[in-house]
Amino acid sequence: MPIDEPVRQTADELTLEVAAVPAQAAALRDLLAKWALDHGLPRELADDLKLTAYEAMTNVVRHAYPDGTDANLMTITAAHEDGRLEITVADEGRWRDGRRAEGGRGLPIIRAFAPEVSVTSTPTGTRVRLAWPCPAT
Repeated sequence: MPIDEPVRQTADELTLEVAAVPAQAAALRDLLAKWALDHGLPRELADDLKLTAYEAMTNVVRHAYPDGTDANLMTITAAHEDGRLEITVADEGRWRDGRRAEGGRGLPIIRAFAPEVSVTSTPTGTRVRLAWPCPAT
């Protein structure tokens, strides 16, 4: 599945709005890692970014739209400014309370590999923000 065209792209920011499906998450993890490398993030940290961004996108695919009645979109933003690189993965789904029979390792993995993490859930969606220190290119 080809990656959708960027909604917005500048030298230091990339925004994509894509279908929340496994093929998009898989393709985007590689695109984000390359983008991070091109913006000066060291390879080891770019690998961490690839893993954590993929986990965040997979959470959207698996949990944000379980009943299929919502838009089933996710928005991914990559930005490089003020000596840091930030990835945001957002959806418009609804948080489902309760333990899941499967999974449950995504957020611990994200928190273990990204230096800065915030997760904001509201009735209108969830936003996961990941950030790494990154020198200017």
